[in-house]
Amino acid sequence: MIPVELYGVNVERCERLYDELPTLVRGMEDDDAYGEVLYSAKESNILETVERADAWSDQQPFAWPDDVAMEVEMALRSARYPDVGLFEQLMTLDGVDAVRVSRWAHFVGRVYPIYSEKACAALEAMDLPTPFIPDDIASYGVYVSRIEGLKRHAPAAGLPEIGLPRARVLQLGLERFE
Repeated sequence: MIPVELYGVNVERCERLYDELPTLVRGMEDDDAYGEVLYSAKESNILETVERADAWSDQQPFAWPDDVAMEVEMALRSARYPDVGLFEQLMTLDGVDAVRVSRWAHFVGRVYPIYSEKACAALEAMDLPTPFIPDDIASYGVYVSRIEGLKRHAPAAGLPEIGLPRARVLQLGLERFE
């Protein structure tokens, strides 16, 4: 049975992804730079997590005025997975796109996947239309829904238990999947 969220999926490729996933993500728990940002995140200091996420991805940190910093913090604090609607206002800031917002949301909440062109291409190859349009938050919303569908309907042995967010496991697995 193909779940509604994955209707139209290339079942053979999807099953092969789950079969190969443990091998595709082997060693990812040893990514010290990623783990340092992930496990140092504190709900009480979201802006510090944003700075660390930017440093992790080699982005120049922002020096925002207080009102903008508060807007960023409130959007990240108030968002409820899998909704990305509150992130739309962040897209109006110079130098901010859906990829950057996705990194912030990932490290702050640990449930949002990091938006990735390679992962979108892998989803497309599984017949799950998933556009990669960094300046469109709605395209990130589609990506989030696809990742959520894969997480929710994974077979029992489909997602390796390695202590990292399932969204990250799937994102990296998709990026490495051929």
